[in-house]
Amino acid sequence: MSRTAWACALGAILLWALFATLVRLAGDAPPLLLTGVALCCGGLASIHRWREWRVPAAILGFGIASLFLYHACLVAAFRLAPIAEANLLNYLWPLLIVVLARRAVPLRRSQLAGCVIAFAGGALVIAPSAPTVTHLAGYALAVLAAFTWAAYSLAPARLPAYSSWATGGFCLGAGLLALAAHALFETPYRPSGTELAGMAAIGIGPLGLSFVLWDRAMRTGRAATIGSLSYLTPVLSTLALAVTGAVAAGSWWRLGPALLLVAAGVRLSR
Repeated sequence: MSRTAWACALGAILLWALFATLVRLAGDAPPLLLTGVALCCGGLASIHRWREWRVPAAILGFGIASLFLYHACLVAAFRLAPIAEANLLNYLWPLLIVVLARRAVPLRRSQLAGCVIAFAGGALVIAPSAPTVTHLAGYALAVLAAFTWAAYSLAPARLPAYSSWATGGFCLGAGLLALAAHALFETPYRPSGTELAGMAAIGIGPLGLSFVLWDRAMRTGRAATIGSLSYLTPVLSTLALAVTGAVAAGSWWRLGPALLLVAAGVRLSR
């Protein structure tokens, strides 16, 4: 891949690694409210390029619907299930990207093996717990989020060309949709200043600039390589959760071997 694709993919991954921790630190705001405020802030992060938000209505609708569904499902999954395990299931999407991209680019065995090894690295950092019915609902939402993000990530290669900065318009539209859904379906909630700051941080980084970087990476890089590289995210995300006390200290020993597995998977899938 080009250096630009590597840099953009790694930048998005580093920002996403903070997502679960920031959601945890954002307080008890309802999922749709948190999603709406964060996505609106994500859209405003690229407001300086608003002229590049102009895209055909079909592309705008697809982008808004994809971002709304993905983040609403993921934030709800974090509320219903153990956050580390829901986070891992969400990271089925890199493997789904590789499998779903097979029609466009023939898949080598080494690429599939690389993705499986990288996923094993992500799985290693998770300590499973006994699931409850509520947990199972959260796990199902995390899997739905994974399918949604895989489809969204592969779309630019199949749609008419548009600027990566158009993701800012997608974010703002999805955020307004989430706020409307909050008003209709959730109990009114008045977030504190600290919670609003946390939502804004989520929006500007993991739900804002990261989308621009990811869109550029998917346009200029190889899906299989980026898919394997993306398994750095659950490893780094778990490290961030461990630092903030959301993961037991006994899980720290897994991080080193997990990083080695991810690195081996990326090497195989290049």
